[in-house]
Amino acid sequence: MNEELKQKMREILLERYGVDINKAKCHFSTQNYAFIFPGEPFMIRVSATPKKTRSEIMSELMWLDDLKQFKQTVCEPNVSKAGNILEEFEIDGRTYRASMFRTARGVIKTTTDMTPMFFICVGDLLGMIHFISTDERELGIKFKRNSKAEDFTALKERVKAKVPAPVMEKICAIEEKVNALPQDIGKYGICHGDFHMNNFFVEENNIWVFDFDGCAYADYLYDVASFVQACFLHGYGAGRDLRQVMHDEILHYFKIGYEINKKCDEHYWDNLELFIAYRTAITYMSLCEIDKVGVVDDTDKIKQFFAYIVSQDDVMDAMTGAMKTAGGLI
Repeated sequence: MNEELKQKMREILLERYGVDINKAKCHFSTQNYAFIFPGEPFMIRVSATPKKTRSEIMSELMWLDDLKQFKQTVCEPNVSKAGNILEEFEIDGRTYRASMFRTARGVIKTTTDMTPMFFICVGDLLGMIHFISTDERELGIKFKRNSKAEDFTALKERVKAKVPAPVMEKICAIEEKVNALPQDIGKYGICHGDFHMNNFFVEENNIWVFDFDGCAYADYLYDVASFVQACFLHGYGAGRDLRQVMHDEILHYFKIGYEINKKCDEHYWDNLELFIAYRTAITYMSLCEIDKVGVVDDTDKIKQFFAYIVSQDDVMDAMTGAMKTAGGLI
């Protein structure tokens, strides 16, 4: 990540948590920095996303507590030296929020480690999360979290001056299609909201998941799309037809694990490509909010990459072409 920002962040996190991020490996995804400490049973996530209310934070913790009863590999947050589950601080006029998560075991998988069993295990975990979410909705349980649609609209409003008009037109068209979908029980409920490889560790066949800060009400396919898109951005399938890779390799095995816990009808997966476009639009707009990212100081090339994909009529074809050149972004 940008060295100047890292050193400013290091001093604050050393004071708040007593750990040195210079000893950690940093992973970045649009607005979250994940600091992984080798051999330690904890990690720190620093987010540049908008501030959450107390009720939103408490709802996240309540949902985590509910999930933990069914899936032991859901990682709960740890407290800072001051006993806080969330630490807020400001660097160069921008507000950041930090959380420490414990009992995360294993490692972040690389592209070469994405085996059929990996996809099955990820599907098993996400299927269980969505099964619990469905059960909660059937029981009438409602958490005080936004819908992904509300977050999307707010993000779009914040960046509208920075997004070229033709690209914004495509983004609005994607948003309209998503918002027109019915919110059926069994297909729509509270989701992880940012489900990708930097937010879970793999320990043999166990997936330890954390960073529920973005949990929101959405179509369950949003979580699936987030995972599939991340596989591509890591470089999985680069140089090949990503639509075919998605169906023949990722989903073929992912569905086996997912449907162990979450039974699906024949039309359950119909809108997955729409949600990949939706997720790509969110990624692009999130990048438009910041000047520097953890990968490079100059974000123009990355923004152009996502702007190109989201502006095309067929996002999967566009991503296939773009990844042939890029190879992998994350």
